[in-house]
Amino acid sequence: MTAVLLARVLRHATRSVLRYHDVHGCRGDGDRDAVAGARMAVIESLLNLFRVDTQVRGLRSRLTAAERYLAGQDKQLSDLARQHQELQNRRKQHQAGIANHELELKGFDQRIEKLRNDLNSAATTKQHQAVLTEMNSMRAKRGEIEDKMLAEMEAIEKLTEQFTSIESQMADRTKVRDRAKADLEERRNDVGARLAELETERSQAAALVPEKVLGLFDKLADDFDGEAMASIEEIDRRNREYVCSVCNMHLPFELVAQLTSRADNVHRCPSCTRLLYVKEDLKVSTGKK
Repeated sequence: MTAVLLARVLRHATRSVLRYHDVHGCRGDGDRDAVAGARMAVIESLLNLFRVDTQVRGLRSRLTAAERYLAGQDKQLSDLARQHQELQNRRKQHQAGIANHELELKGFDQRIEKLRNDLNSAATTKQHQAVLTEMNSMRAKRGEIEDKMLAEMEAIEKLTEQFTSIESQMADRTKVRDRAKADLEERRNDVGARLAELETERSQAAALVPEKVLGLFDKLADDFDGEAMASIEEIDRRNREYVCSVCNMHLPFELVAQLTSRADNVHRCPSCTRLLYVKEDLKVSTGKK
């Protein structure tokens, strides 16, 4: 809250000084210093935010990498658990099929036993032949059921092998997941306190940046993985050759001159669109402090 209040006071003071300068002109060194200070505040605040934001993103990236790795292990473990459950369900289905076939075999055995008794008590050749034909038919059907049972048993054997393999993979993956979880907790313990401090500093630094500029900075930082700003690099002072430190594209001298003379103006690289700033050594070399 203090940082926000300070930002509001600073912005109000800046507008007041600049308004006075526009209306009355700067008639003394004090006025010129006030205007220069107001103009410098924007870029300096932006650079301070950039420095803190870079540190925050660096620490967050350590946690994010560990969190993503843990999430990846959890997903793989979840996939294995799903496969494990599917194999278990299929094995149960085959086991149920075997149980049904056993009941069918029991029914056939009872029928064949009855036919055997009927065969022994058959009074005529015709009756004997009819019973024998039915008995042979029952035996053939019983053989088909036995073949089905054998196929079910072979399927169960294969599923059991897969089942055992999946369980082994799950055990190994669980160890990896547990190590990933421990690593994440360790990283949180290592950087948690410092990250909280930096996030507070970032909030305070952001409060000193004008709202529209802050919105632009945040967007660029998200788009370029934290690299929202770029310095101006001097290639050849005599020929007035300057480039963006990130994309190495040529920058017009007029833009460099505006940044060194009016530090309150926010300029972007025409090529990579990052926010530009002038380093102190370049300010000194160009005679602009």
